[in-house]
Amino acid sequence: MQRPRLSTFAVLCGALAAGPAAFAHVTLAQRSATAGSAYEAALRVGHACQGAGATNGITVRLPEGFVLADAQPRAGWTLSIERQAAPVTVRWLAQDAANALPTGERAQFVLHGTLPAQAGPLYFKVRQDCDVGSADWAQLPMPDGAKPAFPAARLEVLAPGAQADPQDAGPAPAGGHVHAH
Repeated sequence: MQRPRLSTFAVLCGALAAGPAAFAHVTLAQRSATAGSAYEAALRVGHACQGAGATNGITVRLPEGFVLADAQPRAGWTLSIERQAAPVTVRWLAQDAANALPTGERAQFVLHGTLPAQAGPLYFKVRQDCDVGSADWAQLPMPDGAKPAFPAARLEVLAPGAQADPQDAGPAPAGGHVHAH
């Protein structure tokens, strides 16, 4: 009698239990950038929380080493920045249900800042609040290489002269707004 491999079985059950949220998450439009450079962190939100009709709040906990310059306001949303405690947090709240982001609409929430001088990964932890529930996209990669159900948005900070990710120049999400400098 053959027994199923527990690790494969456990991973499959975990992914199924997490539902659609495990397969869609908040991501960065530009996934790599040079150490010490100015960086526009455009966080892409492409869906509401599982079972929800709309996203009505986004809170970003900035990674250590990222120096925030400003955040881009959104029409119909209140923007607040908390710099007094670590980590620095940036929060957008829909002013009412009419301004919330419907589940089928995609958008970007944009921060501007400076990257640390050292190369290596940075993780932007994002809490997504919805009309029903929330999702905390804050999990870091697992030591065994397994993908977390709610991954934090990863930025690869590159040493000067290193090759950037060729997919970084991809199109903006449908319904999203691109802010260029």
